[in-house]
Amino acid sequence: MASTVWSPKERADLLDRVLRQLRRSQLVVAEEIRKIGPGWSVRTPSLPWVWSLNQLRIAEAVTFPDVVALAEEHLAGLPYRHVVVEEEATAESLGAALLSAGWTFDREVLMVLAEPPDRQIDTSTVIEVTEDAMLVLMRRWIKEERAGISAEALDQIEEYNRREGRALGERRFGFVGDDGAPLAITKLRVDGTTGWVEDVYTSPEARGRGYARTLVTNAATLAKSEGAELTFIVADDDDWPKDLYARIGFRPVGRTKTFHKDLSAVMRST
Repeated sequence: MASTVWSPKERADLLDRVLRQLRRSQLVVAEEIRKIGPGWSVRTPSLPWVWSLNQLRIAEAVTFPDVVALAEEHLAGLPYRHVVVEEEATAESLGAALLSAGWTFDREVLMVLAEPPDRQIDTSTVIEVTEDAMLVLMRRWIKEERAGISAEALDQIEEYNRREGRALGERRFGFVGDDGAPLAITKLRVDGTTGWVEDVYTSPEARGRGYARTLVTNAATLAKSEGAELTFIVADDDDWPKDLYARIGFRPVGRTKTFHKDLSAVMRST
């Protein structure tokens, strides 16, 4: 498999474009965004259980005591603390201390379409799916990923997906079964010269049929046809889909870490 080589400046420029799109998705949906020293505070009182809309986003170097203090100040009243660290070196420097203090973390890899796929895929069977069909599968995905999630939180995440999709003008693509039930989905957002492939999910009973590869290939092809000079996707850096995206032609330009601390158990005991 060929490997794209970017100069440090090229990689930094690509990463900056991706991060700006990720921030924009919050700007158009979140109800309160404030600039704080090393980044931003994001709050959405109407959807308090949606982590993506109630978080700190850290873009500069910061110490462990400072990030904890900022989280306590700006996320007060929430049953969790949620912090996204965009800069890799800062994330690594914070990791050990936050884990010792009871936080968990997820690492995401930001990947840009840079090369042809390892093989051609027929995408003619992909269809556009309705918002309702997309939300049916999103609920299944969320329950699969977050066992025991409350009905209230699930409803709020569904509403977040609805608001974000409409605000960003996303298109939804997928496969459905003979009964019309959705089997697999992905989303495509095109903003000028930037395309974003998001939320790739296949229901458990339909896995192993190549739906994910077909959907991502279809979305990437459409993004290019609609004028995107850069198309990106975000993947869990500790899971297998990033390898699939690499076979389609996506290459890493950077990584972020998301730190999360659940305070609900502490709150229940006080």
